[in-house]
Amino acid sequence: MSAVKRNGVAIVGVDPSTADVLRRQALVVLEANHHFFEEILSFGPAAQFALSVRYRDAFAVLDAVGWARPDVPPASVDVPITPGLAEQLLTCRYELGHTNLDRLARRDAESDPVVRAEIDEAIDVDRAAAIALDRLVARAAAAF
Repeated sequence: MSAVKRNGVAIVGVDPSTADVLRRQALVVLEANHHFFEEILSFGPAAQFALSVRYRDAFAVLDAVGWARPDVPPASVDVPITPGLAEQLLTCRYELGHTNLDRLARRDAESDPVVRAEIDEAIDVDRAAAIALDRLVARAAAAF
């Protein structure tokens, strides 16, 4: 179930496996935007604020799902998704798909069955993450 607060945040209930994907991808969002902080003093106040919002959105997800998976995760966790974070998650989803295309090419050229199996496992993990992000962003978008 999704609900919307007045400030444009969709509150989306997610299962433990989707929470795991969100935990990882929120960290990816933080990492992907770190270079902007090197130039933050040259930004105007509006750009500084925009960067802070991007970080706050990712930290809000991490606070909701937890920084580490609990030993006994709840059946559902309510996660705040903003339109800006949804856009960042779509970028992450694109990158997961692009990485898998690269892996497929590497897998096809690999003759060692053990290495091929490891590549297949990585592909499966990222495919599941991409599907989870697609569903999550669609649910959030429907609630905006």
